[in-house]
Amino acid sequence: MTVRTMIILLACVALAGCDGPTAPAGNAATVAADAAPDPMEAKIAALSEPLREVTFFRAINDADYTCQRIVNVVPRGRIEGKLVWAVECEQGAQYVIELQRGGIFHVSGVPKSARP
Repeated sequence: MTVRTMIILLACVALAGCDGPTAPAGNAATVAADAAPDPMEAKIAALSEPLREVTFFRAINDADYTCQRIVNVVPRGRIEGKLVWAVECEQGAQYVIELQRGGIFHVSGVPKSARP
């Protein structure tokens, strides 16, 4: 996923104004911020199901995968501290979407055309 794609996705998902400036790397404030819950998790959780599906749809397409329509979303809890969802698209493509810190989604999966 390109930096441009991540920035666009973050802008699409953001529900409120910008957070305050971040502290320079390496100081105590940065370490504390890394240990604190990511506020974007609460924003994603607050989305209605249709808006969450639109968000996942955009993440899949921005990652250059194909999805005509999402037919199923299954929350998978946390993996290595990150929220994860399994997403299935209409044509049978299946993806895993992982919420990175700061509201950036990492998408991996197998499009139907690449499946045996």
